[in-house]
This record gives sequence, C-alpha cells and structure tokens, in this order.
Amino acid sequence: MREVVTYCIAATALIALISNLHAMWRAGDLKRDVPGWFSLVVVVLGGLLYEARMVPAGQPMQLVLFGLLLGLLVFSAVASLRTRVTTSTRTGGRSLLPAAIAGVMFLVNAVNNIELPLFQSFGRLLAVAILIVAALIAMLGKLGITELYRVITLSVLVILVLSITRNDNWRPCDIFKCGPFGAIYTGPFSSENALAIFACVAILCILGYSQPLNGAISLIPVGLVLVATESRTSQLALACSLGLMLILNMINRADGSRAKGFKEKPFRHAVLKYNLVALIIAAVFATAFYMILSANPASFSNRGNIWIRGIDALGDSWSTGLGLDRWTFLQTVGLLPQLFPHSQYLLLLFGGGIAAVLLLFILFTATLNKAKFNAVTFEHVAGYIMFLAILGLTEAYWNPIAFDGHTMLVLPLIFILVGRSKNSSDHLIQIPNVVEKYKDPRRTADIRLSERRL
Repeated sequence: MREVVTYCIAATALIALISNLHAMWRAGDLKRDVPGWFSLVVVVLGGLLYEARMVPAGQPMQLVLFGLLLGLLVFSAVASLRTRVTTSTRTGGRSLLPAAIAGVMFLVNAVNNIELPLFQSFGRLLAVAILIVAALIAMLGKLGITELYRVITLSVLVILVLSITRNDNWRPCDIFKCGPFGAIYTGPFSSENALAIFACVAILCILGYSQPLNGAISLIPVGLVLVATESRTSQLALACSLGLMLILNMINRADGSRAKGFKEKPFRHAVLKYNLVALIIAAVFATAFYMILSANPASFSNRGNIWIRGIDALGDSWSTGLGLDRWTFLQTVGLLPQLFPHSQYLLLLFGGGIAAVLLLFILFTATLNKAKFNAVTFEHVAGYIMFLAILGLTEAYWNPIAFDGHTMLVLPLIFILVGRSKNSSDHLIQIPNVVEKYKDPRRTADIRLSERRL
C-alpha cells in the first residue's frame, strides 16, 4: 500500500507540474523577466533541493546559490533602469524586515559565541545576505506575488516527483502518531513535519493564484502528502488559516467591500478587520509563551521537555538571547535535547532575544497593513500569516541565520511588502488601493487613493 501511495504522489505531482508549465507557456509568462524567474527558482527550488540533500550540502553550494542570485540581481537592476521600474524606499524598505530579524540574530550569535569558527560565522552571514538580495530582487524585478506563488507550487511539485528516486520515503510509526497507511511519509526529507509544512504552503499558494482546473490538479498530490505525513501541527495550522479566510470572506460579502469604489463604510471596515486580525496574531504570540512557560515535560509529544530545558538554559538573557550556536553547544554537553526548540517563538527568543520576537510581530502586522485596503488580498494574506503564527506554536518553521527550504516561507511576506507587480498576466491577488490621504469623513468625504498593483 505504501508503495502505491508513493507512486500516486509522484505521478499526480508530475501531471500537475506539466499542466501548470503548459498553462504558463501558453500565456507567455515564462518569456517575461527571465532573470526574475531564475531568481525565484534559485531561492525556492534551490533551498528545497538543499534541504532534501539532493544537491551537495555545505557552504560551497550556498556560495554558488548566492553567486547566482547576485548575478541575477545585476540583470534585474539593469532591466529596471531601462524600463524605469522603481519602488519607493518607504514601501520597499519594509521588505527588508526578514533580513533585519536575521541580522539581529547574527549579531547576537556572533557576540555570544566568539569561539565560533570563522567559516561557520560566514555561513550565518550568508543566510542574512541571501534575504537581502531576495528583497532587492523583489523590489527591482517585474514579477510579483502571483509569480512567486507559482514558483513555490512548482518547486514543491518537483520535489514530490523527485522523491520517487529515494529508496525509502517512509518511517515507522512511533508512540505519538501513525499515518493512515501504517507508516509516516517523509519523502526526501529527514522529517515528515518539514514535508507537511511545504505541502501546506503549496496549498495556500495554489489558492492564491491558480485557475480552477490547474488548482484542482495541483491540490491532489500535496493534499495526499498532507494526509500521509500525519503532521497534526501543520494540519491544525492550515485549518485555522482556511477558517480565518472563510470568515473574512463572509464578512466581505456581508459589508460589500468587494465592490469597486472606496466608500466610507468599507474603508472603516478594512481598518477594523486589520485591527481584529492583528489582535488575533498578538493573542497567538501570547499563547505561545504561555504554552512554553506552563508546559510539563510530557506536553505536546514531549516538546514540553525541550521548552523547559531551553528556558532554563536561557536564564536571565531574555532581553538579548544567547545565539543559536549556543543551543548547539549546550546539546553537545548534554544540557539540551538533541532537537531544535520545536517552537518558532522560543527559537527567536533564544537566538535573538525579545528584539527578534518583536520584529517578527512587526513583520506580520506590517504585511497585514500593506494588504488591508483590498478585501480579496487581505483574506489570503491574513490566512497565510495565521498559518505561520499557529505553526510556530509547536514547530520552528524558519531559522533566520540558515539558508534551506524553509527560507521560502518568508518570501511571500517580502513580495507583499514590496507591493508591486508589473505586467503580470494573472492578478487574482491584488492590492489596488493605497491610501495617500484620508480626512475624517465626518468633516469631508475626500478620500484620495493612489492605484498600486501587487
């Protein structure tokens, strides 16, 4: 049965891959901004292949990928100068927030782990540089969020097709869970949780851009993967994400904010919905630390043991953190389990202190704020951020000072913050309204809007 499932995943992924590529080729999308397409492929597919150990691991490969990105950045810069495609500093600068988080954690790690070998510190810095280059490519290139969604979906499908080349894509059941097929599907990755996260991100991307037929075809392999991995955290996070999107969709239909034009009532509703979602995200952050501080060793499949020992090791260094390489060192001497924090919030707190946690919250709210004036976009952006927030409760989904497949999880936030897409042929996701000036409608109904497309 497991072999049948493995071949079904690979076969349906191949069909979906061919279908999507064919649609993009017929639409002429692949001929536009070739350096931009290659840049997205290098970051997304390169990271996934690196994490799956389908390409050589280590800094040489990271340097190759970084060199490719730099070269493509130059091409994008030249093209943007020729076509005069620009993004304001005020708008585009926020897309550097993920790099800012990584920069804080790099500095904390360097200061608290001065004995770290130079090549290892350079590897941490390389991850920061890749995020900066990715943000600059998003600012200078012609591709936008819908194109990124396509690349993420296609990259995950490529990985699922290539997984058939591995001898064993399954691991035995354990005392905590067992998949519906008598084992747990891991694909080419060392953990089923990583594969489930990538499958969920692909599902959200498919909902963000696809036409009905291609979307339905693409959902089959990633949906089957999500079932076969039996990753409850990813399943719960995706359910919360889709639930929030459904609620926002119902609100939008009720208040008429999908209609063209921007009247006073929809404007106020947009602000209220932004405040509501931001409050929910803040509650998730608070819940995360409550879970960490109130856990017992057996909580959440023994994750509580990791959290308790991690907080004990952190001691009084909440404000500054100790750096993630200190976590690794404490593992070698037996003071911490041989696992990473299993909480995005604990990972940031340990690696970069309160500043890193606050920057993540600012990143989420800034992305929501960017999307709040378009009802359709806000639904999807809010759902994606809710997915990351819930996922981080029991999973560390992104290490800011390491480049791997999980780096792609913050790329949608970068592209949304840039807030521009030129010449895109498929604008299902848009942010057309950016408020230039807003006067109190009780005094005047003058609301001036500048049209911008994502």
